[in-house]
Amino acid sequence: MGGNKGKKASKVDKASKADKASKVDKASKAGKKDARRLRKGKPSDADPASLIAAARRGAFVDEMPERAFAHFRPLAEQVPTADLPIFTGQPLLMRANVKIALAAVEPHLPAAVSALREPRLKDVFELPSLVMALDFATARVPVAKLSAGEIEKMLAEGAPWRELMLTFLEVASHPLLGLLPRERVAAVRAGSGKLDKARDFVALPGLFAEFSSALEGKHPFPADKLDLLATLGGALVQQVRPGNAAATVAKRTPESILRDQLASLVADRYDQLQVLAAVALGKRKADELLPALRSAVSFGSTETADAPESPPASGTAERPGANGTAERPGANGTAEMPEG
Repeated sequence: MGGNKGKKASKVDKASKADKASKVDKASKAGKKDARRLRKGKPSDADPASLIAAARRGAFVDEMPERAFAHFRPLAEQVPTADLPIFTGQPLLMRANVKIALAAVEPHLPAAVSALREPRLKDVFELPSLVMALDFATARVPVAKLSAGEIEKMLAEGAPWRELMLTFLEVASHPLLGLLPRERVAAVRAGSGKLDKARDFVALPGLFAEFSSALEGKHPFPADKLDLLATLGGALVQQVRPGNAAATVAKRTPESILRDQLASLVADRYDQLQVLAAVALGKRKADELLPALRSAVSFGSTETADAPESPPASGTAERPGANGTAERPGANGTAEMPEG
């Protein structure tokens, strides 16, 4: 009798141990599976907070310009150069906008991660560092003139938006609506030639900013398109001579191509940040919270945006180019146009 009880106890004990071992084994396998999915960036049942934390750990976040440039250079060199846009923006201003956008999206990341199959969190967390790599690359480009072909390309890029915006403002300034003075719009329409068009590129976003209170909610133009036109215009007015004569022809250098490749990476990753915001908040709310990447003017008010915070070790008012010359601000407050 005692022997039977011992055997039964032994069987129960073995069953209990086997059950525990099975549970441990299953938990171990599940943990390994989640770990593999985290490493591969695949969706899993893991807590969104775990996915976010894993992405942060894997992200390159060093914002020292030289180190950031060295890290991202191999990736940038893989960006195709066919139809690569010429970068004419200001990296430190972009960095400020990136910081604002990241702070706005931060509380809503778990919702976005839960909704997306493969959120590119690591790419988004690396944005500030990537922008500093772009700033370093921009400083390596010798100051030079744009070629006639590049000027034509930039004029062609802005021309459709110029015409659309002008047409809209002509309607908005009609006496029956009177949202802004008609003569102001007529002054922009007047004139012809490359230099006049370049000046229009600057003037039109200025009108939208100046009369933002009257135009708010009444026009279809995104802030990034207004800023694009202003950026193109600011670069072109320094490059186009009166009388339709283009500036001296210059070849696109390897330094300028690498700069433009890094700028393409920044734009792509900022798009991903906007996707995260749109998924979590809806597109309209996301557009309200996130500034356009290159935006220097708040188009909801006539006040300019706050000055960007100081970067780690870059962004002085005058900095040496790759040829040892200094880049100084141009007449309109932007830096002189680097060779493109």
